Amino acid sequence: MVQAAENRTDLTARLVGAGPHPRLAGWDRAEVDVLDAEPVAGYADLLSGNAGQRMLLAVPSGLLADAAPGSTIRARARLAASGEAMAEKRPAPGTFAVEPPG
Repeated sequence: MVQAAENRTDLTARLVGAGPHPRLAGWDRAEVDVLDAEPVAGYADLLSGNAGQRMLLAVPSGLLADAAPGSTIRARARLAASGEAMAEKRPAPGTFAVEPPG
């Protein structure tokens, strides 16, 4: 397995839908439209190219429990060696939020 560079990107996305991740226990897989992507200081930025596009994002189970389609998600994410975008497993305060559609 190829190791990905240590990377982080702050994503703002609109939730299209979510469900249990088909391969990762304890994770959900969200389909999102990426509204904005910003580099995180001190890390490679491997996800900003997804701004304006739809993508799949792995999110720890429970973080999207009350999220409805149309919700805005703010997450710090990384591109894993598998090529999958993944939100941080234990997000630091202020690095993950769900805002209801409005």
